[in-house]
Amino acid sequence: MHGYRFFEEYRDETMQASSGNVIAVNLAAGSFVQHGGVCYRAVIPETRPGFPNSPVTMSLFNAEYLGTRCRRVSEADARKIHPKLFEFLEGLA
Repeated sequence: MHGYRFFEEYRDETMQASSGNVIAVNLAAGSFVQHGGVCYRAVIPETRPGFPNSPVTMSLFNAEYLGTRCRRVSEADARKIHPKLFEFLEGLA
């Protein structure tokens, strides 16, 4: 999926258990600073952790969360973890 980086979301900051969801950051949209944090346009789960393969929505997203609750994953791994994310992304194309 061209233009996106994928981050597996974890249930908490210990990053021991996956939430079963992935955040897709749209690199082509760039970033900006808002209220003291760097934000990106991203496709994120509608529910926060605990509901694997959640429905997703397009949103502005604080990059700090990626460093504390997420790890970068390949597109292939992201597709296995969160199929609904790719249904949404393919609908945008």
